[in-house]
Amino acid sequence: MTSRLPDDATTAHATDDGSAVSLSEGRYLCGLLHLTLTGDPPVGTTELAGHLGVSAASVTETIDAFERRGLVTHEPYYGAELTARGERVAREFRWRQCTVRRFFERTSGVRLRDEQAYRIGWSLSLEDVRALREVADQPCRGRCEATSADGCHVSVT
Repeated sequence: MTSRLPDDATTAHATDDGSAVSLSEGRYLCGLLHLTLTGDPPVGTTELAGHLGVSAASVTETIDAFERRGLVTHEPYYGAELTARGERVAREFRWRQCTVRRFFERTSGVRLRDEQAYRIGWSLSLEDVRALREVADQPCRGRCEATSADGCHVSVT
């Protein structure tokens, strides 16, 4: 029997603030956070599309949906910025990814690809990730605390 990670088109993950975010939506939020940490916001949709390897139309559609949900602010032709709520969600997903990566590296010497660590972290319960954090000696507690892209070894998924 093989277990399958949740399908991002049909399954959403409830974050600790009650937001429901799909696997692919989390990637966009993490991408926005990463680009925000590497430069000055706002982040252009073309820049985010290139960073994630998706179409600009996909980014625009997702950003518009995020804006309706209060996760980002967006000014067409200028760019998007995470709201405080959007940043909390993105930082939780980055923390999950980083915790999983550190756990595998410290317990087995296995270095997961960013996408693998992201998917595993996304699929685990908050309690499970907290348990991994204790074993992995993860310094951040519940959210990514990086103030720059250099502050965390996890890149975007």
